[in-house]
Amino acid sequence: MSKRTQRALHAHEAKEMQREVREFQRHVRQWAARLPIGTTAYLGCDILNYSLILMDMQLAAAIDAAPYERPPGFGGMES
Repeated sequence: MSKRTQRALHAHEAKEMQREVREFQRHVRQWAARLPIGTTAYLGCDILNYSLILMDMQLAAAIDAAPYERPPGFGGMES
């Protein structure tokens, strides 16, 4: 077992993970489309979708070997 500091995410691994994340995100969005807005199940799908968006952005940064930057307005109101 390797130490955490010795782990690395290679671009080809990130691309495969990104493909699977996007496929799962498509399923989550389909589930959310069938649920009434405001139900706890819908909110769970919304949070899961948001998490998958973040993961996709992180994987894209790993593929591009670029530092992660949040888009303007991503964290809410800018001060």
